[in-house]
Formats: sequence, C-alpha cells, structure tokens
Amino acid sequence: MSVTIDERAMTDHEDDIVVVVSDADYRDAAQRSLDELGLTYAELEEQAREGNFASSQAHALWVSIGGTVDL
Repeated sequence: MSVTIDERAMTDHEDDIVVVVSDADYRDAAQRSLDELGLTYAELEEQAREGNFASSQAHALWVSIGGTVDL
C-alpha cells in the first residue's frame, strides 16, 4: 500500500522514521490496494474471519489495514 507523506518525524532513535499520513490519504491508499486485488473491504474482512485469504497479498493487506478503516 502506498500513501502520500504529509510529514516525517524523527524518533529518539536515529534510524527510526515515522511517516504520518492524513486519514483521507490512508483510506484512499487502502481502497487502491483493495481495487488492485479485486476485493471489497467486506470480502477481505470475510476472508479474515474464515482465516482463508485468496492470496498472500490479501493476507498482508489485512494485516496492514484490518479493522482500521470503514470502506
């Protein structure tokens, strides 16, 4: 999933970078990822409930966005 970067903030550790994105950009990126997989959020959510993902990409997307958006 790709997102537009609104802000980069450094943490206490030199090698850690925190990327902050807007809610709209996050939702848009999640929707684009779903579109690329040919899934709706409801279908992805069902796959998660069943523990049976259509692909490793679908599983990775669920790990990234599961329960965080309302699409």
